Amino acid sequence: MALNCGTAFAKYLLCFLNFIFFAAGGVVLALSIWLAVDNTSFLLLTRVSENESLATFNQPSVMEHGAYILIAAGGLVFLIGFLGCCGAAMESRALLTMYGLMVIVIFCLEVTAGALAAVYKAETEEELQNFLKHTLKKYYSTQDTANSVTVAWNALMAELKCCGVNNYTDFEQAIMWQANKSSSVLVPEACCTLKGDPMKFIPEDDTCLGSPNRENSYYLTGCLSRLQEETFYYLTPMLSVAICLGTLQLLLITLSFYLCRAITRALKVATVD
Repeated sequence: MALNCGTAFAKYLLCFLNFIFFAAGGVVLALSIWLAVDNTSFLLLTRVSENESLATFNQPSVMEHGAYILIAAGGLVFLIGFLGCCGAAMESRALLTMYGLMVIVIFCLEVTAGALAAVYKAETEEELQNFLKHTLKKYYSTQDTANSVTVAWNALMAELKCCGVNNYTDFEQAIMWQANKSSSVLVPEACCTLKGDPMKFIPEDDTCLGSPNRENSYYLTGCLSRLQEETFYYLTPMLSVAICLGTLQLLLITLSFYLCRAITRALKVATVD
């Protein structure tokens, strides 16, 4: 089918951009399926690595949950990339329409989520606090019996230098942690001031676990307030990324329907001729 120069450029640009999404989604999908099916091999590879911080995430439950999340994300990107790339390459109006509608739905969901978070800021913060408290109370455990929630919480506390949702007293409600910890321990290792690589969770002061104070721990600093501070600090970069992503999505939507319309016009001309 003969297309003019502008339409041909739109076709190849749409095809190129979506091939990148298609390839990236395929790689993520393949790795995540391998991780879900045979995480033993992946565990062996990460243990061979010189990066000792990976040992924190080398637990089957963590890798299994992470694999399922990556399968969903990789599968979505793979599908969208496939529809866009093949639709442009084959000049298929059906595939291009499906692709355009999927990107529109994702774009609308992103805009809606952002608008709701901005309008209902107080409610959003309250829901976040409830969610954090729920995960800490129901699923947080000791390092020896760590699950995916424990690993996530430890990484968060070590990175943000905080302890619990509001402070260390939140761990009094942590059912699994209370059942598995020593009786003399008041806070987990991640609440302490750590030495070396923070992901190794080695306290600088050995007395921190049983006698936390302002010098050897962050026991009075809640992670909720630290998350709010970090969000405000990185607000400009986050908005920039969101604007760039939204612009890219609008470009892809415009290209897909422009190409779809051009193909329709070309078919009509061909039919007349």
